[in-house]
Amino acid sequence: MINAQAANTNSRIKSPLACLAVNSLKQVTQRRFSTAANQYVTHAHVQKQAAIDLIKLIELDASTKHKHCVDLGAGPLVNTEELQGIYKQVIAMDLSLTMLKNSAVTAPRICADMDNLPFQQNSIDVVFSNFAMQWSANFEMLMHSLYSALKPGGQAYISTVVEGSLHEIKTAFAALDSHSHINNFLSSDNINQSVKKAGFIVNNAAEVIYTDEFTSPLKAISSIKAIGATSQNKATQRPGLLTKSALQKVCAAYPLINNQAHVSYHVVLLSLEKAKI
Repeated sequence: MINAQAANTNSRIKSPLACLAVNSLKQVTQRRFSTAANQYVTHAHVQKQAAIDLIKLIELDASTKHKHCVDLGAGPLVNTEELQGIYKQVIAMDLSLTMLKNSAVTAPRICADMDNLPFQQNSIDVVFSNFAMQWSANFEMLMHSLYSALKPGGQAYISTVVEGSLHEIKTAFAALDSHSHINNFLSSDNINQSVKKAGFIVNNAAEVIYTDEFTSPLKAISSIKAIGATSQNKATQRPGLLTKSALQKVCAAYPLINNQAHVSYHVVLLSLEKAKI
């Protein structure tokens, strides 16, 4: 935990560990997002649009200003400052300590794995998570953990990448080999089922396709690396680096639309609520 001095913050956290232990796949994710920390804000165009749409789902009432919010998967606190204008306190949590440090925003920060949430039961008013939960190793278990951590009547606002995303990248790499080069995203049906199994009331659910455009396949492929999204949550990725000839083959196979290389993300936006007692 770093920069989380407030007593009311500490009372919500199970453990004072600086950074909870993670498995080998999560360590890879941790390293890649840390490497991308300096350039994340510049390249995360789609993530910014999803955050704008997700924030629009936040239900404002007289009690909102007194609530505590966890920005789960906060990265370099790109949404934390705006959330601070809505809630009494916002705690930024991310797997990458480098990401958390790479921000001038003043906020309590916790370095931890979302699959091992460090929060007490019934301790959080609101969870906001934009473009992060697709990195969970077990989304269904994460939903149960979130439900437990939220207070009765607590709210969760989530955007997560689902099946169908990065199909352009997948098509291009299929010309090279049969290995997986992108994450194995859950379907929107899987997401909805996990949410309901956890006990959440679904106030709003929508699937949106966000698209980024680039002037070349190489720039499109590089954009994934620039935001740290080359990590995978399953050990199915092709070993080793691409050779120059392999990369040329991939770029030649990249599907273009009006001479533009698109990168598309299918994203589920959710507004959830824990039942009041």
